[in-house]
Amino acid sequence: MLEVKGLHKAFGGNEVLKGLDFKVEKGEVVAVLGPSGSGKTTLLRCISFLERVDRGEILFGDLRHDMVHISKKKIREFRMQMGFVFQSFNLFRNMTALHNVMEGLTVARQVPRQEAERIAWEMLRKVGLEDRALYYPDQLSGGQQQRVAIARAIAANPQVILFDEPTSALDPELTGEVLEVMRKLAEEGTTMVVVTHEMAFARDVADRVVFMEDGGIVEEGPAEEFFRHPKEERTAQFLRRVLGDLESDR
Repeated sequence: MLEVKGLHKAFGGNEVLKGLDFKVEKGEVVAVLGPSGSGKTTLLRCISFLERVDRGEILFGDLRHDMVHISKKKIREFRMQMGFVFQSFNLFRNMTALHNVMEGLTVARQVPRQEAERIAWEMLRKVGLEDRALYYPDQLSGGQQQRVAIARAIAANPQVILFDEPTSALDPELTGEVLEVMRKLAEEGTTMVVVTHEMAFARDVADRVVFMEDGGIVEEGPAEEFFRHPKEERTAQFLRRVLGDLESDR
């Protein structure tokens, strides 16, 4: 469904992605793990054209294009089929939850206002925030704001949703409510790519796990196999550290 090939991206003299190949199938939940600085967020930002790549090719459904020599019109076509949930929510502070969800529909997709409002109510109901629809972001907890951001992402019915560490800005007690919404989306067959440090989510919800380090993919495979029987020693080291930290936090 979605595939990038030979992805290269550098910031100045720092090569962040080094010829990376990555793909996700329709209905699949892919968790992307790795230490800080491994290129995980940059991968998502390149896939969604929030960063321009130095070299690479993207295939998305029937769309295929060189990612360097691509027009703004084509980028818009790709983006119309993607949702993106950021670490820091990125809500409009002067708009209610309802209008935050409506905005992308009415402005970017030219959905009639009445229909956009109907969809926004439905999406807020889906993430458990119908009773907070007329609240502004500053009146919501971090977990509620992130659920609004998820409602905004799914409102346009995208082919794939990209999550960039969606719980990293949240207190631990608020993390669960966001992960529960994501679990429900996964159960419904939503195609998702999730950069995360939540090992339990990756282990229990993801279909496949990709482990990145130093701008490349070290190992990938079915989630259960990845956690039980990592093939690479570097993967095993990473899991021993993070799973040890997870156990010590309980």
